[in-house]
Amino acid sequence: MRPMEPEHDTERLFVAIPLPEALKDYLKNEAARVSSNYKFARWTHFQDFHITLQFLGDTPKEDIPALYQALSGVAEASRSFQLELGQWGTFGLPDTPRVLWAGVSGELSPLQELQSRVVSATLPLGFRAESRTYNPHLTVARKYRGEHAFGLTELENLRGDGDISRQELPDLGWTVDRFVVYATRMYAIPMYEMTEKFTFPAAQIG
Repeated sequence: MRPMEPEHDTERLFVAIPLPEALKDYLKNEAARVSSNYKFARWTHFQDFHITLQFLGDTPKEDIPALYQALSGVAEASRSFQLELGQWGTFGLPDTPRVLWAGVSGELSPLQELQSRVVSATLPLGFRAESRTYNPHLTVARKYRGEHAFGLTELENLRGDGDISRQELPDLGWTVDRFVVYATRMYAIPMYEMTEKFTFPAAQIG
């Protein structure tokens, strides 16, 4: 993360892959289905669902044009790939997880390569890569507060019991043909505002 600057001179930014609207709605409904049985301190607003590529942190506004230029180069060298919503998982202690997330499956190698290129492009600008291994996911909820131990198996069973008919399910896959930069707006609902979009060349033509 960049060094702190006066609040009005910075934007708290991150680079991410947005989720299509149909899948935001699907994940919102899934979260609503289980939220009465699993108490978390905070559930993600459905418009804030995304796959983070890199957290940039508090970024001086004067540095943002150079950042956008570097990310444009990444987009120009990228090609579209396919992802699909996967199984849910957790970070933290199994009985009291700090994060509940939805995973992704599909063409994960191009996703890993895109994430690596984003990090490499921003490194000369002073942004730092995280030391932990990249684990793509969509955060659904934070800080488990239930009275009983959390159980991921029981969660999946609960989701299955409430499933709508297969005919009504959306296609859980989508084509990734862009990434975006989001700014965090603390205390706003939704919290994340897109500040720039970077579309891959084939998608621009189409």
